[in-house]
Amino acid sequence: MEVVAQVLPAIQTPLVNKFYQAHKARGKATRQDQSWVLKATDIVAACRVQHVSGAYFLSTVLVAPEYRGKGFARKLLTAVLASQPRSLYTFAYCHLSAFYQGLGFTVIDPVALPQELAKKYHCYVAQGRQILVMQYINPDQNRLCCE
Repeated sequence: MEVVAQVLPAIQTPLVNKFYQAHKARGKATRQDQSWVLKATDIVAACRVQHVSGAYFLSTVLVAPEYRGKGFARKLLTAVLASQPRSLYTFAYCHLSAFYQGLGFTVIDPVALPQELAKKYHCYVAQGRQILVMQYINPDQNRLCCE
């Protein structure tokens, strides 16, 4: 199956939310988010990149159940990460930490988070979510800023 990763135009945000709702995801995309999808005919995977207090935050990564275990999350996130001009934070479920580390994320201390993201993190932990704070720094970003 041929799939393509792309950022949807803001006007198509309802398509991502329909996908999330159909699969009972917790998050909801807004028009201010970068709504990324992996599409064949229909959306098979989606995620959001939110701008939170000057930081970029990856959230609501979801692959439709029938497509899991086939590399679609990796394909989607590889496209997302290649397009980010700045570092990107995420809160990864503990059981997925090796997956995210394989993409180049590193585990960081929650105290290193920008204030608004730290609030989100502590709220999620209080809800009982078993998550880690992770950060991705685009290798090209380091090379560009240091040349």
